[in-house]
Amino acid sequence: MIKGFGVGAGENLNKRTLDNRPFLELKALKKYFEVKRGISFRRKTYLRAVDGVTFSIMRGETFGLVGESGCGKTTIGRIILRLYDPTDGDVLLDQRSIIRVKSKELGDYRNSIQAVFQNPYASLNQRMKIWRIIGEPLTPSKLSEAKIKARVTELLDLVGLSEEYFYRFPHELSAGQRQQVAIARALSVNPKFIVLDEPTSLLDVSAQASIVNLIVNLQEKLEITYLFISHNLAVVEYLSDRIGVMYCGKLVELGSSKEIYENPLHPYTRALIASTPIPDPDSKGEEIILEGEVMSPIDPPPGCRFCSRCKDRVEECNCTEPLLKPLENGHMVACHRYKETEQSSVQGAIG
Repeated sequence: MIKGFGVGAGENLNKRTLDNRPFLELKALKKYFEVKRGISFRRKTYLRAVDGVTFSIMRGETFGLVGESGCGKTTIGRIILRLYDPTDGDVLLDQRSIIRVKSKELGDYRNSIQAVFQNPYASLNQRMKIWRIIGEPLTPSKLSEAKIKARVTELLDLVGLSEEYFYRFPHELSAGQRQQVAIARALSVNPKFIVLDEPTSLLDVSAQASIVNLIVNLQEKLEITYLFISHNLAVVEYLSDRIGVMYCGKLVELGSSKEIYENPLHPYTRALIASTPIPDPDSKGEEIILEGEVMSPIDPPPGCRFCSRCKDRVEECNCTEPLLKPLENGHMVACHRYKETEQSSVQGAIG
């Protein structure tokens, strides 16, 4: 059970019937940023922020993406939003490449995919009143001001805010209320898909619970598909149908929320879950301390990128990059020694 939310992983979300057809597909996606090094700055090297990531998100699903800062989660979100162009690979929406969308079609695409960002204070224009912030995406539709205001009233009600906020400015609202406004703005153009990039990380616990419940209710009402990017593993466990775990630009494990939390196979996934605080003084969770240096995403070694911090590494880990292996129940892991990890996990549970 997840403390503060009252249900276990997937209990709330698995009541929904999901479409088994991929809605959004990432295919061998790469994003390299050029880095100039040396005195002359002539030598070109690249930071491999995203390096060959492949996964699919089903229609109506919430796909959680987790990993420590700098692992490439937000970069993936920005590529999906077409804020970044990928170095290589492709992104398909309803089996159509969004990377090759022409400029005249880009507006329609961005209406179908919206975003809610981490900091609502930074993402909202502080000089605009709330109704104008929410209604601004509707301006190109050439609706009259009266119709835009009517739509804004509907959206405020949808996210749980009354009309009294209509003429207020963002600084007059709490952080949770500002995030409700950001969600209302994203919903204004009736998107099919929303990228939620750390939407609860700057909120207190009560505001987090309110926003999480709002996200769930909106999905049930509007049949929206989510990519949920977060560091908060408890929130990810509650919200997500499936979860992808990233490390240094690579996807190292993928599976259902239940599989990832009850049977983590990659040593990095186990360390992430073990690091989550449990608000129970009598609970004795597994303690995993990662040692060694974090590998640089610039000119990475040929083997496993987690190798320098893994206590179970062998020679093969140093020289051969592990590929994602499909296992049972859609569970996938990129680890040469995942069987030993699974045995260790079982022994730990027995002990």
